This record gives sequence, structure tokens and C-alpha cells, in this order.
Amino acid sequence: MGFESSESAVAVLGLEGFVLLAAVEVDGELHQLVETRAGIVGCSVCGGRALSKGRRRTKVRDLSCGGRPVVVVWVKRLWRCGDADCDVRGWSESSPLIAPRASLTERARAEACRRVGRDNHAVAQVARSLGVGWATVMNAVRDYGTPLVEDPGRIGAVSALGLDETAWQRANATRHTSFVTGFVDIVAGRLLDIVAGRSARVVEDWLEKRSENWLAGVAVKLAHAALVVDPFHVVRLANLAVDDVRRRVQRDELGHRGRKGDPLYGIRRLLLRADERLSEVARARMEAGLAAGDPDDELYVTWQAKEALRWMYAARTMVVAELRFDAFVTAAKSSVVPELHRLAKTMTKWRTEILAHHSTGASNGPTEAVNLLIKKVLRVAHGFRNLDNYRLRLLLHCGVKWQTPQATRIRGRAPRLVA
Repeated sequence: MGFESSESAVAVLGLEGFVLLAAVEVDGELHQLVETRAGIVGCSVCGGRALSKGRRRTKVRDLSCGGRPVVVVWVKRLWRCGDADCDVRGWSESSPLIAPRASLTERARAEACRRVGRDNHAVAQVARSLGVGWATVMNAVRDYGTPLVEDPGRIGAVSALGLDETAWQRANATRHTSFVTGFVDIVAGRLLDIVAGRSARVVEDWLEKRSENWLAGVAVKLAHAALVVDPFHVVRLANLAVDDVRRRVQRDELGHRGRKGDPLYGIRRLLLRADERLSEVARARMEAGLAAGDPDDELYVTWQAKEALRWMYAARTMVVAELRFDAFVTAAKSSVVPELHRLAKTMTKWRTEILAHHSTGASNGPTEAVNLLIKKVLRVAHGFRNLDNYRLRLLLHCGVKWQTPQATRIRGRAPRLVA
């Protein structure tokens, strides 16, 4: 198909300063023949009027249109200076929308960055859809994504800071497992930064780069603020103690690890479930399993301690929470279960930070949610070898607020009568 240039055709093209001459479908792709609106052109050195040297066609990939790949065929004008004394021999016209020797238009490069960053598409997938190489798309992600990530105003004010570590490279024959520390704005649920390593020194170095006003605004996690141990990790330690006791008891009783049909192995998941979420049938199963496989009630006592620790988090005031916490520690230390002694020792060491949850209300849940996104990015990319690319991809997906215009709704709701 082909059609003459018109204002409507230029509007469909969407490239300011260009005129659409024709559109032809070639092998399932839409080739758009364009030229600039250039009139009189002067030499950039002497200012003299330029003379035409002919034209040259340049092909670049653009955004898809109507489900078809698009190739922009730019009929470039070639110029030479009309002044014989000028040192400029010749040049071709240029446009900020299409860089010299580029494979993609700038809007296609920006869209590639958005797809990789915001939508978490694989770089190779975007490259295949645009018909270019992996490096071409990754260069676009760096060029458009780096200013977003390094924007001084991106982090903003933070009142609660969450920290967690993740492994970004697994160990193999030539390297150890590599870890990074993530800094998360707990209130906004947004990734602030990723730093190599997982030591206290790494955290201190990152905080030293922040301004005093920014540090003063953080009420939870800094040295002058309340350090909070997340309830998820506390209850997880209690669940691990339950699992450890269950395994030890069933080995002592049966002489082997848990198998299908063993009484304690059959209730292993019920023991980790919250007491209030047990149905009557589930509770009867758990009690029957304990009666058959826990002759000294060691597992039952550990399960009760786990529930007592959870009950502590249900307290509405700090005073009640302290009483319940101390009661848990006293009961655990007085029991004959060694795993409970170990758990009580850990809880006592972190008593202040655990109880700080009741004074701040802070939870590390948003940090765990960001970790799920981090792992998703890692899976989509099938792993990373470059830490800078890893950090950029994560921050573009989890730490940048994209200003993408939303499509206007055509209908407010579905029509009542529709074929």
C-alpha cells in the first residue's frame, strides 16, 4: 500500500520534523519512507548556504504498528558547503530522534528500556522482537535507565529502612556465592539501592553517603533510631525449633528419619500452622500424631512455646508484650528441651529489638515483598554476570516510579447488550 504525504499521515508517524512519503508492506513488515522538512540549510562552520549532494537511504527499526514490525527508511539529504574556501567538505542531515549509525529510533530505545525495566522483560526477548542484538537493547537500557536510577531525588525522604541480603551469583567451580544487601523504604515498599556484600561495614558505608537531614528522618533502623526484628523471622525461628525437635524425637523413637505413615511426619505441616487456623479435624489429627509419636511431650511443649511467642505479638501494649515475652523465656529455659534453651537464648539476646515492634509497628514485610521481585528479575534474566547490570535492572523494576501515560478508557463499563 502507498499514499501521499498529508498532515494525518505525519500525525500517525509521530516523528516531529519528518514527513511520511509512503508506507509499504514488505515481507510482513511495514516500511515507512520518510524525509525531513528541511528547507534552506547553512554550513555549521562558515554559515554559508549548503548545496545538495544527493540523498542516501538509512534504515532503522521503530515501534511496531498494527501488530507489524516497522522499519523507518529515512531518505537523508547530503549537503556540501557552497563556499569554496570553507574546510567543510560535506555532511548528512541529522535528527535527535534518530542517532547517527543507530539501529533503533530514540523512541524505540526508550520503549526497550521501559519493557526491560518496568515490565521486567528479558533483554534477549526485547532484542528479538525489535530485530536487533542483545547489546543494542542493553545499551538503550543503560542510556535511558541510568538517569532515572541516579536521579538525586529518586530516594527521597525515608522514615523506616528495611535491610535484607540476597544471593545474586551462586557458587560454582570457580567462585563462591556472591551476596548483595538491599535497602528498602518500608513505608513505600520501594527498593532504594543494592550494594555488594552483606556485612555491617557495607551498610555503614552506604549510610555515610546520605546527608544528615536524610539520616535524621529515619525513625526505624538507624543507630539513633529503633532497631526492629521482624515478626516473620522471629516466628520462623520458633518454627525451625519445632521442626528440629520433631526430627530428633522421631529419630529417637523410630531409628530413622520421617517417612510416610510415621505419626510425627504426617503432622509436620500442621505443627507449623497457626493454632487459630486449625480446624477441628486438623486439631484431632495433630493430637493423635503427638499421642502416638511424642511419648515425653517434648514436641508438644515446643509447639506450645511457638504459639506463646506468636501470642506475644498479639499484645496491644508494650507492657503486656513484655510480660508475655518474659513468660515465654522463663518457660523455655525451665523445660528439658535443648532446642527451646537455644531459642530462649537467641530471643533474650534480641529482646529489645523484638519488643520494639510494639512501639514502632514496623514490619519487614515490604522488604520480603521486594525480595520476591528481586528473585523474579533474576529468574527472568537467567542469572547475571555483571553487578552493574544487575543493580540497574533491579532499581528500574523495583525502585523507579515510571511516568508512563495511561490509556484512556473507551467505556466505563461493559454495555448491557453486546453481541
